[in-house]
Amino acid sequence: MKFLGIIFLALFVSTGCTSISKDVRLVSDTNKDIASLLIYREKAFQAGAVSLYVGKDDKYFMELGNDEYGQVEIDAGKHLIQAKASGSPSSALQIELAKNQTVCLLSKPNPEMLGAMLIPLVANMVPTFVLEQVDCPSAEKLKGFMRVGL
Repeated sequence: MKFLGIIFLALFVSTGCTSISKDVRLVSDTNKDIASLLIYREKAFQAGAVSLYVGKDDKYFMELGNDEYGQVEIDAGKHLIQAKASGSPSSALQIELAKNQTVCLLSKPNPEMLGAMLIPLVANMVPTFVLEQVDCPSAEKLKGFMRVGL
């Protein structure tokens, strides 16, 4: 029993909080090839009370709740975009952005998380959210979402 307590304490300490970084540079001063990244999160019961953090290079620049979206300008090129909940590991999606292109990402609760919740030790090893590159939603659909500022 004491062994389980030590493992739980170690896992608790190793899962830190996630916060928005103030020094994330998505657009360089010298690069004129700019693209746009729109990330949105539909309402879901699973992980509904948990904030989604979106980042790049382990620096998080956006926090989304249910039915929220955000849009940022970013250098064109390849990027590894990450999604996570506070205290969980991140999932990542490699994207490529062309100049003046808008790429849309949908965040969803990770379906593997449902099974992992039955075993708390495994739950700390499974990302809470996953990202999927999708066709951009229409302006009409986005009216049902709240835009978050960055």
